[in-house]
Amino acid sequence: MSKPSGIDEKKMIKVSKELFTDGLPLPAEVYTRLPSGQFILVGRKADTGNLSNLHLMQEKQVDLFVREEEYNGVVTFNVNLIEKTLKNDSVNPVLKMNLLKGVAESTISELTKKDVYVGSFDRCKQIVGFVQETVVQIKDFDKFLDIFSKLPGDLVSHSLATSVVSLMICEQMDITMKSTLEKVVMGAYLHDIGLKEIPLEILNKPRLQWTEAEVHYYESHPLRGVEILRDIKEIPSDVLGIVLEHHENALGMGFPRRIRDIKINPLARIVAVADCFVDLIYENNKEGARRTPEEAVAYIENIMGQPYNKPAFLALKKIIHLTHVQKKLKGTG
Repeated sequence: MSKPSGIDEKKMIKVSKELFTDGLPLPAEVYTRLPSGQFILVGRKADTGNLSNLHLMQEKQVDLFVREEEYNGVVTFNVNLIEKTLKNDSVNPVLKMNLLKGVAESTISELTKKDVYVGSFDRCKQIVGFVQETVVQIKDFDKFLDIFSKLPGDLVSHSLATSVVSLMICEQMDITMKSTLEKVVMGAYLHDIGLKEIPLEILNKPRLQWTEAEVHYYESHPLRGVEILRDIKEIPSDVLGIVLEHHENALGMGFPRRIRDIKINPLARIVAVADCFVDLIYENNKEGARRTPEEAVAYIENIMGQPYNKPAFLALKKIIHLTHVQKKLKGTG
């Protein structure tokens, strides 16, 4: 443990202790903060992690931090780790869920950095806990993990981000019934499960270069997702509805069934908006830069012609506006 440091708090990001697994190299320098406000180094980058053995980690209220410039590396390291762990049958499901929790907290931290989410760390943990508790309710949990481990690319963090944004939209729309929120979170988490059956050569090719046959193949993934999930007991019908209809839109120009807003599952309308928004803020635009939340909302509204359910989109738009205002107030406070 190093001596107190005069690090600027604005350049530090609070992270979950679940992001640092004992016995594995630390993906960044890890700090904690003293009551005086000073930061001390508790783990060096690339050293074998043993943070849980430190006396200070026995404190329930201990906070861990990494430098802002190292945060993305921590997220990437853990997303890669959870993908490898999900594929390992010898790893205890409890450990897998702890890793999932750590990555979920990372996802919210990343959404915070993108100015999508402004809230206390405690509130962040409440949301993560809700996502974790909802997913673990699946009785055939091992089978679920096996299916999820076969998803291509970085869809673990994408699915978690879609779950969090969907939950935020629900709260903005005053949807508070726990059973409904659980269905939204689970459906958002599983929405792209059918992509595991789409060849990587299609998914890795720029969409503008897809042949007509490849477009049809890709657009079959919601149906394929429903077929996969039917084998897992007690998946609610609303969750299947979300998986089937998360690419439909209010204009009847989505897929796979080209149905209009009134026929789309009410919960799928919410996840469809969240999914599109998350895609826009995580993917690069034509200039090679990632869109800000405001730019993503403007793109949906002005370029795409706002093809989604109006109440759900307005809820998202209000979230981004309020987040922007809160961010400015925090910056000037």
